[in-house]
Amino acid sequence: MRLIKNIPFWIIVLLLSGCIKSYTPQIESSAENKYVVSGRVTDQEGWQEVDVSLSSPIGSPKHTPVSQCTIQIFDDKGNGFALTEFEPGHYRVWMNQADLVAGNSYRVQVLTPGGETLESGYDRMYSGAKLDSVYYSINDVPTSNPEITSTVMQFYVDLNAKGNYSQYYLWEIEETWQYEAAHPAEYYYDGEHHQIKPPDYSNKVCWITLMVNNVFTIATTNLSQNTFNKYPLHFIDGTTSRLGIMYSMMVRQLGLSEAAYNYWEQLRINSNEQGGLYEKQPLAIKGNLTNLTNPGKDVLGYFYAASMSSRRYFYHDVEGIDLRFYNFCSEEPLGRFGWKEFFKWEYPVYYYFNEVGALRTLNMECIDCRKLGGKTVKPDYWPK
Repeated sequence: MRLIKNIPFWIIVLLLSGCIKSYTPQIESSAENKYVVSGRVTDQEGWQEVDVSLSSPIGSPKHTPVSQCTIQIFDDKGNGFALTEFEPGHYRVWMNQADLVAGNSYRVQVLTPGGETLESGYDRMYSGAKLDSVYYSINDVPTSNPEITSTVMQFYVDLNAKGNYSQYYLWEIEETWQYEAAHPAEYYYDGEHHQIKPPDYSNKVCWITLMVNNVFTIATTNLSQNTFNKYPLHFIDGTTSRLGIMYSMMVRQLGLSEAAYNYWEQLRINSNEQGGLYEKQPLAIKGNLTNLTNPGKDVLGYFYAASMSSRRYFYHDVEGIDLRFYNFCSEEPLGRFGWKEFFKWEYPVYYYFNEVGALRTLNMECIDCRKLGGKTVKPDYWPK
C-alpha cells in the first residue's frame, strides 16, 4: 500500500469526503429559521424517531436542534404515541409490531416550545419487497483529466417486488469502516523524556460510521414488471481509508407511498445530480408538514411511513483497487534547535525511532485514531 504525504490542505479536505462531493444548494434567505421536521415510522418493531431543528443561513450552515417539543405520532385508527427527547432535537418512541401494520396511515404532530403546532398529513404504509441482491463490480470511471481514469468499487442492488408490493422504493446506506493510527503511544517529551511501557495501543484502532450522502430512488410504474436489475448505488475507491482494513455497509430498502417517493425523488434530482445531499437541512422542497398556528410560515422536511428490509455486508482485501490514501501522520526529524523548538503548549510531543534508529516526532494523528473522527469502541456487529 502506498501512502501519500505532504499534500496540500485543500486536497486533504477532498480526501476526507471520499467519492462524495460537497454541495451548496440554492436556498433563498427566506428559508432561514424555518422549522425542519423529519421522521418516519417503519413496519419494524422498535424506536421510531422524529427530528426537529431550525433551518440556517446558506452562508453559515449549522444544525440548530429544537428541544422541549411535545410530539405525538397518530395512526388512522385513533391511536397516539408520545415521543420523548433523547438528544437535543431528537425524539423517539418504541412502537410494537401490532401498531406497525401495512395499510395503516400515520401522521406526526409537533407542539414547539413557542406554542406553534406543526402537523403532517397522513402517509400510508405499503408492503415492500424484501431486499434482494447487493453486489459490486470494479469499474474505471473518468476523472477531471480526460486522460486519466479512476478505479472504483461500484455497488448495485436488484429489486424483486413481484406480488402485491409497493412500486416505489428508497435505499439508504450506512457505512462503517475500520482504520488505524500509524503508531502506538510509546515515547513522549514534556520537558523531560518518558517511555510508556508497554506501548499504549488503546487509541490505535478506530471505527467510523457515516450515512452515504446520496439519495437512491426508483419507481417501477412505467416498467412491465415490478422488478429492476443492477440499480447503481454509491461507489468507493482507494483514496480514503475505507478499504484499508475492513469496510461494512448497512443497506436499508424502504417501500414508499407515491407521495413519499415524489418527495425523495425531488431531493434526488436536486442533490445527486448536482453533487450530493445537503446534510444540515433538507432543501426547500415542499414537504407534507403545515404550521397550523402560522399557516403562512413554511415547514421544511417530511414525515412518512415505510416498510423496511435491511442487510449488512462486509468487504476486505478487495482485488483491483489501488490503495493510495493519506493517513494524516506527519513524521519529522528534530529541527536545528532540537526540543527547544517546541513550546510548552505543544506538550506532550510524541516520537518514535524508525527502522534505522532515527528519532522522528509525531503529530497526534500518528498515535490517536480518534483525531480523524472515529471511535475506539468496536461495533457489536463487527467480526472478531
